[in-house]
Amino acid sequence: SPSRENLTDRLRVGMARFILVAAVLAISHANLLIPGKSREIVELDEAKYQLIGFPQSALNETEVEIRFTCETEAHFEFDVQFVLRSSPCDKEFFDARSGERVRDRLQFYFENENQIPREYHYDTMVFYKSEIARFNCRDIGSNPFVEKKGGPMVLKNVTTATNIRRKRAPPGLNGQSIDGGAKMSLSSWHPVQKVPVDAIYFLVIKISTASTGDKKKENVTVNVEWRQPHGYLSAIDYPLHRFYFLMCIFYAVLAGVWLYMSIRYYKDILRVQYWIGVVIIFGMVEKAVFYSEYQGMNNTGESTEGLIQVAEIVSCAKRTMARVLIIIVSVGYGVVKPRLGETLSKVSIVGAVYFTFCAIEGLARVSKNHVEAAKQKQFAALPLVICEMTIFYWIFTSLVGTMRTLKLRRNEVKLTVYRHFMNTLLFAVCGSVIFMLWSLYEHIFPICLQDWKELWIDTAFWHILFCTILVAIMILWRPSANNQRYAFTPLLDDSEDEMDDEIFNNSQVAGFEAISLRNTEGVAENRANRENAAKEAKLQADLKWIEDNIPTSMTDHLLMGDEEEDRDARELEINKML
Repeated sequence: SPSRENLTDRLRVGMARFILVAAVLAISHANLLIPGKSREIVELDEAKYQLIGFPQSALNETEVEIRFTCETEAHFEFDVQFVLRSSPCDKEFFDARSGERVRDRLQFYFENENQIPREYHYDTMVFYKSEIARFNCRDIGSNPFVEKKGGPMVLKNVTTATNIRRKRAPPGLNGQSIDGGAKMSLSSWHPVQKVPVDAIYFLVIKISTASTGDKKKENVTVNVEWRQPHGYLSAIDYPLHRFYFLMCIFYAVLAGVWLYMSIRYYKDILRVQYWIGVVIIFGMVEKAVFYSEYQGMNNTGESTEGLIQVAEIVSCAKRTMARVLIIIVSVGYGVVKPRLGETLSKVSIVGAVYFTFCAIEGLARVSKNHVEAAKQKQFAALPLVICEMTIFYWIFTSLVGTMRTLKLRRNEVKLTVYRHFMNTLLFAVCGSVIFMLWSLYEHIFPICLQDWKELWIDTAFWHILFCTILVAIMILWRPSANNQRYAFTPLLDDSEDEMDDEIFNNSQVAGFEAISLRNTEGVAENRANRENAAKEAKLQADLKWIEDNIPTSMTDHLLMGDEEEDRDARELEINKML
């Protein structure tokens, strides 16, 4: 009916909008690993000083170590002083390293012990400012910060600054410097400070030239390590380390259960069930690669070269296979059609395009240059979002068409399965939208997010949602002794349609012959009926003529005459007997 068609169109439009929002959110909330070891190379000369910052999310009892190495062993002295301060806001220090006023921000955090930027609002922080230490490139193994360590970090009350102005500073550092003493072993661990509370920390280091000797310039490498109680992973990333470990176990259980069911009912396996097994294997490999990356980062503090890129490629392969699986399930592959036919080429093209866009977006997202490649990452994500919308719209329309056909054929068993599958997808889309709204309200819009320990949920949710859909598909299309209830029956396949046409044509020919025979018999019968009708019509015409031409009075007179003769004869016979 027209009202039902309008309702379907509105539902399709709403589904497309939901899919767009969910796809954008799924792509935009992929967190990057924050390394536990960082290094920066600064160029020193006589006329300027350098400010560098190292933000990190850290737990209580995290130790911080600072090391310096020179490019050469020339006589080149430089002074160093550092500030370590905390913030409950997740974006404050990470945003300080991006933008146009990076140096002004670093200068502000270094010089203001009791003030915070005006866009943030909190009352206290922990703070530490070291003494000035002098380093010599000839004896770079000594570390004055460790030899004459200052006190612990102290709690300070803070106020909001009216503005951030860049103050002029002399090339050198003011104050009394600490000279290096005995040379220390570079292989040992020598922290310069230990943080007292869970927070986001910012280490700002100021380096200036003290004396140059014969060499006027020198490249100094600054190495900073954050060793947390559990390892080198940041406090934001560490929950994902445990999450990926549990997901590896979960996928291993799924793979074992699916393998057992497939072996037990191997004679009745459907084609679509092979695809489900492939998706499970890709998911298990993906989680294993991600766990390896997080485990290596936690142990060494540095990312294994190329491993995060491999993890992204494997993740794209899994996501591609998952979408292909949902497409072929939606069009009824292995259930209402034995093969895809022309749909196979379309699915292959869409899968290849999606994998390409996904790989480009993933590799751009994990690139080292976060700030410089921000626009490139946005452009890389746009084609992937469009591809996601196209795929999910295709899935929805295919499901609607397949369910409509099953309903017309009154195949209640398969229709029930597809209804459950449609409800699962609708639940996933609605859950994605609800989570998106919650994440925007709780994690994106707030300027000062103090609940930063829960940021890992933004990444874990999409893995959990994917597993939910996969488990639903596994339950609906699980191997069993009753697989033939869901196996192919002649419905949409071309070859079976040809067989149906042949059977129909043969029955049609037989029907024509029977109709011809019945028509021949009917002609003879109609001729006899027409003859009888003609005789009856002639008889009725004769009777009508008699009624019209013979008077009724004459007939009565003749009848009365006969009656009188009979009466006279009867009286005569009676008289003779008497």
